[in-house]
Amino acid sequence: MSAREDLATAYLRLHPENAARMLESMDPSEANAVLGAVDVGVAAPVVTHMLPTYAAHCVERQPPRDGAQILEQLGTQEAVAVLRHVGNGHREAVINALGPQWVVAFRLLLSYPTNTVGAWVEPRALTLPDDCTAGDARDRVARSDQVAAARIYVLDRSRRLRGAVRGLALLRTPSRKKLATMLEPADALWARDALATAQEHSVWERNTEAPVINSEEEFIGVISYADLRKAFRQLTSTAGPKSDREIAEVTELIAIGAGSLWRSLGDLVRSDRQR
Repeated sequence: MSAREDLATAYLRLHPENAARMLESMDPSEANAVLGAVDVGVAAPVVTHMLPTYAAHCVERQPPRDGAQILEQLGTQEAVAVLRHVGNGHREAVINALGPQWVVAFRLLLSYPTNTVGAWVEPRALTLPDDCTAGDARDRVARSDQVAAARIYVLDRSRRLRGAVRGLALLRTPSRKKLATMLEPADALWARDALATAQEHSVWERNTEAPVINSEEEFIGVISYADLRKAFRQLTSTAGPKSDREIAEVTELIAIGAGSLWRSLGDLVRSDRQR
């Protein structure tokens, strides 16, 4: 690697946000050449700071596997925001090149309209089954590669939400105690709720994060109030308040008349396994 390439790599690594602004001022082909010349661990933080529309132009100029490797390094929401702007044909090729743990989550998020809660959930949330003990639950949390939140959601074997348990409570509870006996209520949002409606839900009076369920009442992930507000601002900044209300009304009518189209995470997992 030349001294010039070393300098460019160091700049992208140390100043990803400034580098993103610089690349956005370039032709996408030139920007993509810069990203392609560095390791994915260096390129991904820069892509995170790019506008999703511009980042998508770069991904479209990459082989699907290269684009997938970058997206796997991003946060779920950031990656999906980019994918939404990638052309349908190339988008499918990139999704197929992703690791299996990402495919289901991305397909789920892309299946919901952008003005609904379901499009903005974090699907890879840590959950526990309701038929385990406190000791089993602690072992599962310790083995998980996902960060345990203050509240961990507990599901039955049909993926329906039973309630939540506090991480601190798990530490203090005798190992043999059944998890189902120590649950606290967990109010959920509907995945097809419009963002404007979800912001007014009473769950935010007590929590900064809420579970999300689909039309079959299956748990599909979580959403924080901060992410909900961010999504709403992003949507209204491009559509405007009046357009957003109209979109929400149309979405509600579609949801009522075509509820069977709202695919659950369980359906996606099963179909993915059958391929």
